Amino acid sequence: MLGETIVDKTTVPLLHKCLNAYSSRHKAIANNIANVEAPGYNRVEVRFEDKLKRALFDRKQVLSTTNERHIGGRERDLESVRPEMEVDQSNPGLNGINNVDIDQEMADLAKNNLDYTTAATLLRHEYSRLKMAISGGSSGR
Repeated sequence: MLGETIVDKTTVPLLHKCLNAYSSRHKAIANNIANVEAPGYNRVEVRFEDKLKRALFDRKQVLSTTNERHIGGRERDLESVRPEMEVDQSNPGLNGINNVDIDQEMADLAKNNLDYTTAATLLRHEYSRLKMAISGGSSGR
């Protein structure tokens, strides 16, 4: 792809996408929790991982080119993967007020927090590797 930088060839863009998705999911879950007793409220979910998996699978099958006149493969669609908000239209559940299950929301919040923390840690490590490569340091391995 023309115009790519060294950073674009690392996991940095992917991890940024993940952090953005987890941040959006956190906001959606927090909104669901805040509206747990709001009559008729429909919970919101954030869809991301399935689209990301498809994009990563397709990305492996892209032919790299060094000249715009070369025959390319399928376009990389990782750039187009974005988290999508989806309103859950299911009927009211156990609480009889709306379809928010507070126990499920709290579990989702804990999982999302772990996912965010993991992605942030991986991003920090990736930046450390890049800094080491730029400065000419060694990893000590």
